[in-house]
Amino acid sequence: MKRVVVIIVDWNGEEVTRECLLSLLQAQLPNGIKLDVVLVDNGSVRPLPQTLIKEYPFLHLFRSETNLGFTGGNNLGIEKALLLQPDYILFLNNDTVTETDFFYPLIGHLESNPKTGAVQPKICFYANRSRIWNAGNIFYPWISQTGVKDYGKPDTIDNRNSQQQTWLTGCAILARADLFIGEEGLRFKEKFFALYEDVDLSFMIRKRGFDLCYIPTSKIYHHAGYSSNSRVKTKEGYTRPIMIFLHSRNRIWLAKLYTPLIYWPTTFLYLLGYFVLLVPYFVFRGRFTKAFLVIKAIKEGILTKPV
Repeated sequence: MKRVVVIIVDWNGEEVTRECLLSLLQAQLPNGIKLDVVLVDNGSVRPLPQTLIKEYPFLHLFRSETNLGFTGGNNLGIEKALLLQPDYILFLNNDTVTETDFFYPLIGHLESNPKTGAVQPKICFYANRSRIWNAGNIFYPWISQTGVKDYGKPDTIDNRNSQQQTWLTGCAILARADLFIGEEGLRFKEKFFALYEDVDLSFMIRKRGFDLCYIPTSKIYHHAGYSSNSRVKTKEGYTRPIMIFLHSRNRIWLAKLYTPLIYWPTTFLYLLGYFVLLVPYFVFRGRFTKAFLVIKAIKEGILTKPV
């Protein structure tokens, strides 16, 4: 009997977490595969109720009294998941719901392709399930910029073939558990806290000699921006200022880690132009906290390292 362990990190999102768990309860699994879910309550103001364990028999609930970030929460989840001796680990956002058959193509691909280290499904918007949120990913090494394929496009593309990727989105990554076992086992870099940590993990998996693949025949739905945006517009807009800081700092860290020497000049010019425009934009919009945090992020990104 093989085992897949799903790691879900919750931070003040009980409503969507319950919906995610319900979709997993209804999910079908290939023969010979057992499902467990490790749910990390990541310092939520209102702790997740222990009664969830009775509602979902596959559930293992753990709590951190502080918010460890997406990275630290998932690393805690990895430690707990490995105790269950899994064959596969699925990192899944708590603000997602899955199709009942989404496991089949993902596990099937890993079972039949030993050179593939991790896979991701097609991800559509929860609010508009006919529109794509992520259908694969792009990395432009000459500017160290990431991109997403087919964002916002109708989900009408008749493509059922797997596609190799440079990186996978942390919204949903099914990976071989062997990648995380032992002293050399992979972990998210906790200093990233959130954003670009999935790109970093993807590059580390590829460095181990494994491929990454997008599997369009597997599908989930995502409440886009659930954790990064506030429900009510403030003077700083909808996006939380801390997310602007993390996005700015972490993209500098990513460039420092993975930009080939030949592309340093173009990457520097791109980032310079980006930040020269971004700070005045926030000032013009009266979003002074975000402008200050971008400047702080630039300083921290240049002067410090993520490890």
